[in-house]
Amino acid sequence: MNFTLGWLNFGMIKRSLILPLAIILFHTVSFGQSDSTFKPNGKIIVQVFDRTVYNATAGSYGMYINRAFLGYSYQFAPQWSGTIVIDAGSPTVFGNLQVKDTVGTNMETSYLYNEGSVYTSFLKFAFIEYNPTNTIKIQAGGILQNHYITQEKFWGYRYVLQTFQDLYFKTPSSDLGFIVYFTPVEMISIDAAITNGDGMRFNRSSWGYPKFAGGITVKPAKGLTLRAYYDNYKGNVAPNDANQQLFSIFTGYKFRNKFRIGAEYNFHKNHNHVPGQDLFGPSLYGSYMLNKKLEFFTRFDLLQSNTTGGDEDHWNYQKNGQLYMGGISYYPVKGISLSLSYQGWNPQNQMAFTSNIALCFEFKL
Repeated sequence: MNFTLGWLNFGMIKRSLILPLAIILFHTVSFGQSDSTFKPNGKIIVQVFDRTVYNATAGSYGMYINRAFLGYSYQFAPQWSGTIVIDAGSPTVFGNLQVKDTVGTNMETSYLYNEGSVYTSFLKFAFIEYNPTNTIKIQAGGILQNHYITQEKFWGYRYVLQTFQDLYFKTPSSDLGFIVYFTPVEMISIDAAITNGDGMRFNRSSWGYPKFAGGITVKPAKGLTLRAYYDNYKGNVAPNDANQQLFSIFTGYKFRNKFRIGAEYNFHKNHNHVPGQDLFGPSLYGSYMLNKKLEFFTRFDLLQSNTTGGDEDHWNYQKNGQLYMGGISYYPVKGISLSLSYQGWNPQNQMAFTSNIALCFEFKL
């Protein structure tokens, strides 16, 4: 691909979608077959995350259900299926509005906006899937994006804490659009997507432009996974009119069912479409299986920005810091996970180090 001063050529991203679509059409026409012995079938989807967190620094605690998924997946035919999932989560909350006068002085404000109550149910994703061959999968509708799914599955502790992109960039996990997966050989998987860019709650993006995304996953050896991902989302409303871009690389190694170690680096250019507002950093994590029911895990994040503080870049400066995590997970039966972990956050803006003790559980079908 052509790079110019670290920028990926956006035109090539759009042109590169032509080949996968041509391959899909060829396979669809040439290899689509029916199976007279097939019987339609479906399955229920249930997944719940619960967290109880004690803030040792403030001496306070809180309990909440982070996720409660309920859905259904139905296989209409060998090549056709549909999936819908409802999420009972937290409402949309908007607050801490910052207002300045004509000379740039901060003005005192008080504003809070809530959309829905706690555990309001909303549509998480709902898509139709077509598998013309064993090497091609197409999803359309409210799809699950493939930006950090590989890392999330490898990390394995989403019910304890989100992965780097999800936690700091607040990138929606699902969106409206299309995604294609192509596996030319067993060790390589390619995905390309066109989505709205603003998540499932908006029928079109705020800017009227789609988000283009592409990634490649390579498994060159047993237990080793490599992945590179890029997306580009054009902005169009001044002053926040910069192209938001995400560059992400990941490598992970899993040795049998004994241990795993992963590392990823993410760079969010023009975060929230603000020119020059970049967030980036690495995330390192690993786990060791003591036996079939007990597993130790650890993680370190370093969140950075391209600014160093001051009134003009106060937002970025507040985000900088390091995450330190360690814990133990217990699996009493299949489908249930319990964990006790320490989570420390060291901010880089002269604020106090924060220590949290988290007791979490997950159950799923």
